[in-house]
Amino acid sequence: MRALLLLLIVPLALVACGGGKSSSSELKLSPTAYVKQAAQKSSAASSVHMKLKGSVTVPGGQSVVLSGDGGFTQHDGSFRLDFNAGGLSGSIDAVIQGTQLYVRSPLFADGLPKGKTWLKLDLSKQASAQGLDLTKLAAQDPAQTLARLSQLGNVKEIGTEQVDGVETTHYRGRLARQTAGATAGPFDVWVGKDDGYVRRVQFATGAAGSTPSTHLTMDLSDFGKDVIITVPSAAETADAKSLNIPGLGG
Repeated sequence: MRALLLLLIVPLALVACGGGKSSSSELKLSPTAYVKQAAQKSSAASSVHMKLKGSVTVPGGQSVVLSGDGGFTQHDGSFRLDFNAGGLSGSIDAVIQGTQLYVRSPLFADGLPKGKTWLKLDLSKQASAQGLDLTKLAAQDPAQTLARLSQLGNVKEIGTEQVDGVETTHYRGRLARQTAGATAGPFDVWVGKDDGYVRRVQFATGAAGSTPSTHLTMDLSDFGKDVIITVPSAAETADAKSLNIPGLGG
């Protein structure tokens, strides 16, 4: 179970951001075109704050409940992920710098060398070494999610709702093309009526032909505001490839 929980941080670690524009164009564009415009605008923002909640069903049928909170720039970010899987609960702190992921958690603290508190992973090499599908994992982070909104088709307007105090228009659509070996349910998207930013995305994904195993809701805010990211020093970190920690490719 510990190894499976550790793998859950990778999908949430390849982070990204948002962007902005006037909602007057909402009256001129079709729902599909408007959601695509909002996704592109949000992706262009220099930074964004994200709140995450959802669940992932791991092999064996165990459901892991997740919640997270953090701030991200175009390439870097930091966040805290809380999880609960049956009787096991805890948290993971993560910092992303390009393709480098730094994680800190009681889950693997005992496996680190004395004096080290952070584990460092190269996301691309780590995923390749473990035979993981990086594309599938990356699809769960904000940047990839916003990119997928640009692929939505047959978008319908559902109504007007408030998201974290912001007046939004709720849309629902489906991916025009599904990823090979995977399937995704409808994407629900809430776009700010005044600023045209994507404020919430809700979706479910899973292996093709099976019940969706991942359900996520992402709330986005504070587009373009300053984000402070502190990358752990070399003195604090241990490289995952040199350690034998289950689930992290030692």
